[in-house]
Amino acid sequence: MKGLAKIRDRGVSLLSFAVVYVLLFALLAAGLSPERYDLKVGEVAPATIAATKDVEDTCATEQLRDAARKAVQPSYVSDEEVQAEVLGNLQNCFNSLLQYKVEAAEGASEQAALMKNAAAAVEPAQLEDSALSAILACDTETFRSLYELTYAKVRETLTSKLPEGQEEEAALRIEREIQGEGYDDRLVSAAMSIVRATMKPNMLLDEETTQANRDKAAEDVIPVYYKQGQNITNKGELITQNQIEMLDSLGMLMDRSLDMTLYIGLALLLLLMVGSIWGYMLVFAPYLLTEYKTVILLGLILVLTSGISLLVRGLSSYLMPVSMGAMLTTMLIKPRLAIVVNLVLSVITGLMATIQSGQFASTMFSVMLIPIVSGTICVCVIRRKPQRYRILLTGLIMSVVNAVSALAVGLITSASTQNIWLWAAWAAGSGILSAVLCLGIQPALEWLFNLITPSKLMELSNPNQPLLRRLLLEAPGTYHHSIIVANLAEAAADTVGADGLLARVGAYYHDIGKLKRPLYFKENQLEDNPHDRADPRVSAAILTAHTRDGAELAQKARLPQEIVDIIRQHHGDSPVIYFYDRALKQGEAADVSDFRYEGPRPQSREAGIVMMADTIEAAVRSIPGATPEKMNQLIRKLVWAKVDDGQLNECAITVEDIEKICKAFLTVLTGVYHERVEYPDVVLTKQQEHVPALEAAESEAQAESSGSLESEEVQNAAGTVH
Repeated sequence: MKGLAKIRDRGVSLLSFAVVYVLLFALLAAGLSPERYDLKVGEVAPATIAATKDVEDTCATEQLRDAARKAVQPSYVSDEEVQAEVLGNLQNCFNSLLQYKVEAAEGASEQAALMKNAAAAVEPAQLEDSALSAILACDTETFRSLYELTYAKVRETLTSKLPEGQEEEAALRIEREIQGEGYDDRLVSAAMSIVRATMKPNMLLDEETTQANRDKAAEDVIPVYYKQGQNITNKGELITQNQIEMLDSLGMLMDRSLDMTLYIGLALLLLLMVGSIWGYMLVFAPYLLTEYKTVILLGLILVLTSGISLLVRGLSSYLMPVSMGAMLTTMLIKPRLAIVVNLVLSVITGLMATIQSGQFASTMFSVMLIPIVSGTICVCVIRRKPQRYRILLTGLIMSVVNAVSALAVGLITSASTQNIWLWAAWAAGSGILSAVLCLGIQPALEWLFNLITPSKLMELSNPNQPLLRRLLLEAPGTYHHSIIVANLAEAAADTVGADGLLARVGAYYHDIGKLKRPLYFKENQLEDNPHDRADPRVSAAILTAHTRDGAELAQKARLPQEIVDIIRQHHGDSPVIYFYDRALKQGEAADVSDFRYEGPRPQSREAGIVMMADTIEAAVRSIPGATPEKMNQLIRKLVWAKVDDGQLNECAITVEDIEKICKAFLTVLTGVYHERVEYPDVVLTKQQEHVPALEAAESEAQAESSGSLESEEVQNAAGTVH
């Protein structure tokens, strides 16, 4: 069941973190969202609109990139085999025509069949009939010279490299050169048909390299940016497509999409911030994650501080009460956790200040830096003594620190002295505002979450508290026992660095369960002892029930959970040995587990210290002729008996702590159970009955100097408030 409860509490804590994340995101989104406009291309700008962050002019940038791509020359790769192939095909075509030309001269075939076969021989070249007839009809010398010239021009072209895509340009150049030699147009046409059919480029286009070069050129183009705070439009000018694109990317147009990059970045940053708090608690304070009320309180502090800062931002970003979160966390949860919370809140409020001013370098840096410095100082000041007057003192200290920080950053980032002094004044106001808000919010949170704070403990230590008043009137022996236990517990707790005030107040209330049956406890009995007539098991049940009864009374009175835990745990699951022994002596088959308290064992150092103090005080009172040596031996015997029984296994008390605790117990008990003077039995004569008042006072003072009365010690202890 205990394991299931821890899993449940961790689940609730994780859910609480998720809810806090959503609420903080909503606040930041509301604070960071820019104003949106209803604009169209060609309309007149109703206002001067500045960029809320650096934004690229995508249209202008793309134009520059297109120009850079077009300026890149294509890349080619040489194919050495192409020239031999082209020249070979060219030679074969002319040789075939020469063969049919010879057949035509000899008259071996009909003219039509001869032309058909000749045309087929030079495919894929497409020779017109007139050109083919001219070839077959010309003399052999002319044909050979045409072939040689054509072959030479093609070889010259391929030797000087023919890039892919320039084949037609090369063919036209060859055609002009052949025509310049005075050949018949029909012969030139036939030769060029063969050239165009056989010509291939030997410089092939390298598509991959060319595209890579063009992409590289486009990437090297410096994008056109409008800097944060630079005007995108000026009031009264016509809106261009470039301006619409930039405003759209910033999420500043009503009919367009939101600036999703802004919200995605915000979500990721906030996830890191909340995650850092969760990670810190997981590593350094894992027990807090099982206390879901503490996690909810922490989330409420984060949301309250962020929300109030967002409202105050309208006056000045420097006035935001960021340190309020650190102060509340210090007083209501843990000082070390407050340092992390302060850092997170500083980043969050710094983001809020960015949109307000449009200046990252000065305002955001200042708003982040100021609470980091002052918040850390405030944690150091109030972590030990978080009284209300000290909170105001801390506010004054933070005002000075904030003003100095604002001046320092302003002197670095601004040339305007007037602005610097104004920032310093607002920053000083932030410290006072944080302290005032903390004083107003802290009591409400204390009441809402029933928190244990020094001021709450001071209130509970008042003897006029209803439960303490009842204890004094209905169970006076238990009341005075609790007073001495409180003195012991506080001294021991202070010695080992535990919370002495919590230990004292816990000791005041640790036995309030005895109010249900006060006469069943020895310290409240005069003569009659009802246990003498009761069964040992019944007696043990009555005694062990007082922890449960006390916890119920404490919960009804809305005492803080830490006090309830001390009440429930101050006996752990230790056995009531007296009644167990009595049952055995009566011949019963007793099991020691039936005579144990229901526990649990002490879970905190304060609960463990109260357990030891309770045991020690009750035992020392029973020592006849108590001396420091006897008390020291008994203290160590009883404390180590608790250790051997495993009662202190679940609280963080070390062997070194136990030694310090024993010494603290001995110091306190030596003062309580000191040696008294023995008053002489003197019978006064009639003449001595009227002793002057001054002499009586002197005698009394001498007695008091030797040793105080026990009743006075108790009264002094009862009246002590820490």
